[in-house]
Amino acid sequence: MSPLIHALLAAALAVTAGCAATPEAMPTEAPAAAAPFNELGRPDAPVTIVEYSDLQCPYCARHAAQTFPELRRNYVDTGKVRYVARDLPLAMHAYAVPAAVAARCAGEQGRFWEFRDALFMARGRFGDEPYAAMARESGLDVERFEACRRDGRQAANVAADAQRAREQGIASTPAFVIGRTVSGELSGEKVVGAKPYAVFAGKIEALLSEAPR
Repeated sequence: MSPLIHALLAAALAVTAGCAATPEAMPTEAPAAAAPFNELGRPDAPVTIVEYSDLQCPYCARHAAQTFPELRRNYVDTGKVRYVARDLPLAMHAYAVPAAVAARCAGEQGRFWEFRDALFMARGRFGDEPYAAMARESGLDVERFEACRRDGRQAANVAADAQRAREQGIASTPAFVIGRTVSGELSGEKVVGAKPYAVFAGKIEALLSEAPR
């Protein structure tokens, strides 16, 4: 591994908190430009949700399997919510960074969300580095996928997400910022942990009721 990539991965792993924590109020966040494959929904949707996740975290997997599909169906696909996925690999999870890089490399071929779901299901096998085999099973260009995993670009993006989380005081996963984007800035509330769908729906509905018509 090159010194550059090693440094990027070390920075991403600097977060040391566990998977779940206590919700608290969230200050204004100025969102950086995200790769298109990390986002779902209308860019001008009245509500934005930014999720920080660790692909080795069981609570993140629970959210992805139990809560996110309903959120996507009822709010993202209907144009009410823009949903952004960001990476927060925790130091307690040795394989979280390579998994995040693999998801992003699949995203370069238009398969981010599907591959991310597959990774959550396969998280117990990360030590065997199943990424190339999973890419092949998913119909990806494996040579391009493996080149992406090696070249450091997406490792740098993972590290940037982790740094952004630290700047916002986010140190556990899954963590969410739910709010509205006004004048290019997302101002909202932080919610941490794999909360039930009703918690998200309540906050979304409250924001929608306040949105200009």
